[in-house]
Amino acid sequence: MGIHLLSCVKQKRSAPAPARDLYTSPWFSKARAYADRRGEPWFVLSAKYGLVHPDESIAPYDVTLNTIPVADRRRWASGVLTQLETHLKGIGSVTFLAGQRYREFLEPSLRDRGLLVCVPMQGLRFLEQLSWLNGELRG
Repeated sequence: MGIHLLSCVKQKRSAPAPARDLYTSPWFSKARAYADRRGEPWFVLSAKYGLVHPDESIAPYDVTLNTIPVADRRRWASGVLTQLETHLKGIGSVTFLAGQRYREFLEPSLRDRGLLVCVPMQGLRFLEQLSWLNGELRG
């Protein structure tokens, strides 16, 4: 059994909504559908709120890890790991559908816990990621 971690995206609804519905970009919709299809738990890696359950209602925000200093990203990752801890019981793998800034300090810690870390879209550019997701959803 594994879990999936999806990064937040810039495109959001203008009012609070469950995380699964707050993010409105085509990429997030496809990543969410991919995670749902796998039948394993998934969470959003929110630059503002940390680890967010898909059913948790949150307000829109304009924060990204891509522009904050490394020390703040380390603190963010530490908080996410604390939030994630209770969800790791019985979990053997973590699949990231998230960019490098969202993974950089989480991956080593998860591997140190003996978890298999998968990054199926690593190295793919944005349009290549959409194509990969489309292929996975068709297949």
